[in-house]
Amino acid sequence: MLYSVDYFLNTKSISSFLLMHKFHCFKDSVSTKIERINLYFFLKDIITLEDARIYNYFYFFKFFLGITAFFSGYKSFFDRGKTTFDIKIQALATKSNIYKVLLFFSNDVLSLLDTSYLSFSITQKNKHFFVANYVLKDMNLFTEKKTNVGLFNLQDVLVMKINIIAISITSIKCLLQSFKILF
Repeated sequence: MLYSVDYFLNTKSISSFLLMHKFHCFKDSVSTKIERINLYFFLKDIITLEDARIYNYFYFFKFFLGITAFFSGYKSFFDRGKTTFDIKIQALATKSNIYKVLLFFSNDVLSLLDTSYLSFSITQKNKHFFVANYVLKDMNLFTEKKTNVGLFNLQDVLVMKINIIAISITSIKCLLQSFKILF
């Protein structure tokens, strides 16, 4: 029965309803659409590919968000007899996973963090295409949940890019305020 539910239509109508009643910007909310969310860790100077940090980030995405991660960038450097690697571990949230990621971020992450551990910016790529960037600088939040011994190796910065199609920045701010992820 749940296979026939259209999650995209439900989440779009719920976000329009929230915007209309909370922030009185119904005209802009109809055309505002979150296309996808990119979550990634950029690991630098890894000495071996068998490092536990690499596999912990895959487990992090699967355990907390239910999204399968993958390698998107891989570079190796050889200098003075030592080989180091730069690896980008990325997860994409589209359609039904978008709002699950946003609600996890607003309820579980932002409520426990100070604003000094988080940076936020909105950049405009095209006329109606914007990217909201969140950089989570403190990963100790997840190790304090004591979910697994393996998650104690989270040391790198988590970057979350939200790709939004909208008319203006004010409609984006209304959308992000409705999810309580704009401060």
